[in-house]
Amino acid sequence: MTPITLEHCPIRWLRYSRKLKCQHPDAWSELTPKQLLAAVRVMQETISDNELIATMLSIKPNLARRLSPYQKFCIVDLLGFLETHNPYYEFILPGIGPYVRPQARLKDETFGTFIFAETFFAKYADSKDKLYLSKFIACYYRSGAFKEVDINPHAEIIARQPAEEQEAVFVNYFLIRQWFVEQYPNVFQPAEDQTKKEQSSWIDVYDAIVGDNIVQQAEYADLPISTVLRYLDKRIKTNRHEGKVS
Repeated sequence: MTPITLEHCPIRWLRYSRKLKCQHPDAWSELTPKQLLAAVRVMQETISDNELIATMLSIKPNLARRLSPYQKFCIVDLLGFLETHNPYYEFILPGIGPYVRPQARLKDETFGTFIFAETFFAKYADSKDKLYLSKFIACYYRSGAFKEVDINPHAEIIARQPAEEQEAVFVNYFLIRQWFVEQYPNVFQPAEDQTKKEQSSWIDVYDAIVGDNIVQQAEYADLPISTVLRYLDKRIKTNRHEGKVS
């Protein structure tokens, strides 16, 4: 967090000023839910500087309006971290509609859930079709255990929630994926380093692991995400070391 001291005149015609100490976030991980929504609106260009500054510094809007153009410029300039996707391991919004976020590091989420979420996430990233966005969110934001049959009805409810909340979950997931990249670098290869085979979907990866064994498919789908990714990371690393195709 960056400490900021604002000096302002509470009553303009009186010659005295007050100092107000504030904190400005320096990273995605330091954002509150309200600040995350403001950050998303920055990307969408739907928020004024005054509203943005008031939200980021947790001050009253009328105080933000009284700042000089130079002061506003300096404060807004602190948002440079929004152009990065530094790793972060949890969703910032505690809930969306009636549904709550999963645990940090996606603890206890299954590999089956991950496959569905990744599929809808990729489809929305490519098409910007809001239907895929709501389905992606429905995979992780739930009121109980993940069930494939719940995706569509839950997505219908999520689709009626504020657009910036839905987009915030999508943006937040970029950070979580980056955290996974750091944890399992052999699984999540940069696009420019991937072969055509490595760019296949997670469903293809899943099929390659379990084959046609129906019983084994169910077993892998119910395993924690971290367990499967750790196995894949070691397997790919070993195969590359031995000169095999992963």
